[in-house]
Amino acid sequence: MSGTATYSVLASASVVASASAIAGLALFAAWSTLLSVIDIRERRLPNRLLVLASGTTIPLLLASAVVHGFHRGGLSAIASDAAGRLIWDTVLVAAAFGAVFAALWRWSPQGIGGGDVKLSPLVGAAVGFTGGWTAATLTVVGAFAAAAIWSIVRRPRPRPGALEKASAVPFAPCLFASAWATIACI
Repeated sequence: MSGTATYSVLASASVVASASAIAGLALFAAWSTLLSVIDIRERRLPNRLLVLASGTTIPLLLASAVVHGFHRGGLSAIASDAAGRLIWDTVLVAAAFGAVFAALWRWSPQGIGGGDVKLSPLVGAAVGFTGGWTAATLTVVGAFAAAAIWSIVRRPRPRPGALEKASAVPFAPCLFASAWATIACI
């Protein structure tokens, strides 16, 4: 392959990786907004939308990481390079978020909702892709801090016969806000 052709292939791979990353993060932004509004209004996250959000966003982020790896040197780069770390951070942070939030839900089902558990791998993949384990830690700490602040500021007045769920803090907006603050700062 001539030098010009090689450069052209590498430039194309870089454009594909960038476009895939931008599309994945744009979808994450759209889903963040929609799912936050739904969680605030309904205090639930519909399974259909969670599956669709994860199924559209995570593959784009992973595709970007894989193309970036091939751009940097093929399969050997994916296995040992920063591109490999990008893939593993995306996958492992998503899995860790899912496991941690599932454990929290199992430990205290009234503390965190099932929709938040199903949402967590999507958020984990986005923050893992953009900032790895540091971003993951900051996002989780920030989300719980935001939820604590929200619960203090929006403390409902007790009403006789009021449902306990009505006073619950919607956690998805806190998780998304923390994720976006982390992404912006990384």
